[in-house]
Amino acid sequence: MAAELSGRHPRLARLVELTHPLERMVPDERPLTHLAVRTIVSQLVSTAAARSIMARLLEGHGSIEGIVEWAMATPEDDPPSHALSRSKRKAVAHWGRFVAEGGDPRERWAGLTADELIAEIVKLKGFGPWSAHMLAIFGFGHPGIWPSGDAGVMRAANRVFKGLKPATVARLIRGHETHVAICCWAVLDRGVLGEF
Repeated sequence: MAAELSGRHPRLARLVELTHPLERMVPDERPLTHLAVRTIVSQLVSTAAARSIMARLLEGHGSIEGIVEWAMATPEDDPPSHALSRSKRKAVAHWGRFVAEGGDPRERWAGLTADELIAEIVKLKGFGPWSAHMLAIFGFGHPGIWPSGDAGVMRAANRVFKGLKPATVARLIRGHETHVAICCWAVLDRGVLGEF
């Protein structure tokens, strides 16, 4: 995959050179519920804030499964707690009920196209496009996910592909959108964005 991307354009070759080997691998093998809860917690907050909230939740409830059980048992109109908003707690509860009723959807959704997978995920309460992209990338390892709503990916991509038209970028990364997105995060994590 890296060799194929490198052969498509010099910008992609530079991206691969600066980011490989990658540290993030997909799909993440943890249970999908773990990834769903972490995705919900991470919505619209910094990475540091998400880590802090998850730490509080885990301290209060012992495990991801304990967090889901707590969210499902908590009345909807209860105030926020553990630094988790009411709407996020409801989303966690909704996910818990969804899995309790239909089981883990990994197998059911495994063969879907990128658009079909995103469409299924956004049907769930509390999962907008960004959350759907994160779950599709890390929970399913779908190769065709371009998280256009992720500020980090867009910041890196704007620098990496500076001067290229969006249609050109879309053509260059087609079929490997997820891999390129992970490379964009890696550019930021490694502090090498200035190399472009």
